[in-house]
Parts: sequence; C-alpha cells; structure tokens
Amino acid sequence: MLKIFLFITLSGLSLQGMPQSTVSQVLQEIEKNNPHIQAQQSYLEAQKLGFRAENNLADPEVEWEKSFSSEEGKPYEVLVSQSFDFPSAYLYKKQIKNQQIANLSNQFAQIRQEVLLQSELICLELIYRNKQKKALETRVENAQKLADFFEKRLQEGDANILETNKIKMLLLNTTNQLAFIQNKILRLEKDLQMQNGGSRIDLSLENYPIIDVEKEAEQILDKALQSDPYLNQLRSKQEIASTETSLVKSNSLPTLSIGYRYINSDIMKEAHGMKLGISIPLWENKHKVKQAKLLEQFRKEEVSLGKMQKESEYEKLFQRFLSLQVSLSNYQDVFVKKDYDRLLQKALQYGEISGIEYLMESIYYYESFDTYLETEHEYYLTKAKIGRYLL
Repeated sequence: MLKIFLFITLSGLSLQGMPQSTVSQVLQEIEKNNPHIQAQQSYLEAQKLGFRAENNLADPEVEWEKSFSSEEGKPYEVLVSQSFDFPSAYLYKKQIKNQQIANLSNQFAQIRQEVLLQSELICLELIYRNKQKKALETRVENAQKLADFFEKRLQEGDANILETNKIKMLLLNTTNQLAFIQNKILRLEKDLQMQNGGSRIDLSLENYPIIDVEKEAEQILDKALQSDPYLNQLRSKQEIASTETSLVKSNSLPTLSIGYRYINSDIMKEAHGMKLGISIPLWENKHKVKQAKLLEQFRKEEVSLGKMQKESEYEKLFQRFLSLQVSLSNYQDVFVKKDYDRLLQKALQYGEISGIEYLMESIYYYESFDTYLETEHEYYLTKAKIGRYLL
C-alpha cells in the first residue's frame, strides 16, 4: 500500500528547511544556546573518552614475596607481569569503539533534531496566533464601529435594543478572544525563550516560511529514512552486535601473560628469569557466543521493525498532508479571492440586510475563517514534520 501511495507526486511541497531568514535565525540561535543541546555535547565528549579507555591493555601486576623461617636464606621474590588477550580481540575492540563513538553522533543528532523541530513548531504556532491576533484586531475594530453605529441608531429610534445588545455581545466576545490570543502569544514567546537558554528572542512572525520543492514522495521518504537519527542508531547497534559476536568468539581463544621474575636470598644470591603463562577459557565463555548471536539477530529485526514504523508514520503524514492541501486550497478560493467581510459591511450600509442578519452572517464568516487559519496551521505543521530531516 505504501509503495503505491508513494508514487503520488507532491507538487509544491514546502519542506520546512526554514528558508525564511527570521525563523532560520531563531533556529540557529537556539542551536547555539539550548541547554539540552549543550548538555548533550558535553555528555558526548565524556562518552567518547569512556569508549576510548575500554580498549586499553589490562594493568600490569607487581608482586613481592618474602619468606620467614629459622633457616638461613630468608629469600624474597619480585614478579612483574602483563597479560594480553588474543591479538584479534584488540582489532574487534577497536572496531566496536569506533562504532560506539559513531553512534554517539546519531544520539546527539536525534536530540538536536527533536529540539529544533520543537522550536520550529513553536514558531509555526506563533505565526498562527499572530494571524489570529491580526484578524481579531480587525474584528474588534469593526465590532466597535458597529456598536457605535447601532447605539446611535437606537437613540434615533432606527434600531431596537435586541439588535444593539447582540452587537455589544459580539464586541465583548471578540475582545475577550483577542485578549486570550495575546496571552497565548506571550506564553509561546516565553517557551521560545526557554528553548534559547533563557535569552530573549525578538521576532514578529506573521507569514509561514515557504519553499517550493517538486519531488516524488518516494524520494522524500528515502532521504528521510536514510537520515533519520533513530534508525541510524538502530543500524549502528546492529553493526556493534555483529562485531561483538566476533569479539566473543575471539575471547574463546587463550589469554597470554609474560613477566619478569627476580629472586634474592643469602643462599641463592640473585636469580633472574621470565614468566610465561596461558589461560584457556574452558568455562568462562560458555553460552556467550550463542547469546551474542541472538542479540545480533534481535538488532537486525529491530532495524526492520523500526523502518516499518517510520514508513507507517510518514505514510500517515503524507496522507494528512494531501488531505489538508485540498482543504486549504478550497478555503483559499473563498477567503483569498473573495472579500466576504467587506461585502457584508456594504450590504448592511446600504440596508440590504438587517443588523441581526449581518450579525449571523458575520459569526458564520468568522467561524469559517478561523477554521481556515486552523487548517493552514495544521498544513504547515505537517510539512514541518515531514521535512524534519532537513533540520
């Protein structure tokens, strides 16, 4: 089903690479100042050092032994030794170290993408709320003029108290809606400031950032899956599990040790020698190879499952995007090409409709326009989630 769906061409898909300079600058500032990103960078460096230390040789051993007896001599002995794994083990340990360090970059990339996407979504909601604010400011202004107009007509006897009170109620409701949106904008700006490490960001966003890209959905999906940090982590874990299987097999080979021995006593005087040792792992690694192979198989299946989940997630996003694209286009045909609000005012002015009719038509118009703004917002949110691999 997904493959059939992916052949649909998304004409004019505006992938959110944040081309608008103001939003792009916001994301750049947040990337530099976000405390979560900064903490992850420090954690990344600490983990790298930890992985590098894991491939060091075992510490050398120094032994000193002295005998106490009634006989002459009372010898003492010094032994210095160093143990080694089988040489191939160090090769696999180095590969695992490099793979683990590379996977740390995938973990950081996921944290970075999540922070920037969250910040981007806040920016998009700010744009949405600013559009609402602008519309409500116009409505409050019009409602105030209308209330004054009907108050004057009421005093002149050309309007009734019912019409006048309904207009006043419209003014009150619209004013309260505007106050709510203004408070919402302040909270969103505060959220964006927190994303920026507490530093204030001065911006006024009223238009969604748009970049037109004509690509097939299948190409977009392929790039998204290839660059997805979560899937890259799963792939890295699969590679690590494969190398660990080879390491466990190598650990089944003997461990070697070499040392220097010095003996001194009144009888033997001084004696020097070497120590050679071998440890044969007969029981220590029992079942470990089987365990490593099972873990490797689990990681392989985990990658397949993760890819299926991501494909399903993107399929749902594409389906929602296409649905919103149609709805938004229909709304734009109504609200962009036709000025219903102005026509209603002219109809009232020339007496073609009554105050109550104007009020009911205005409420219907405002509700429809609010739905249009909400649809537009959801449309750009969906595009941002589809294009998050560009962040």
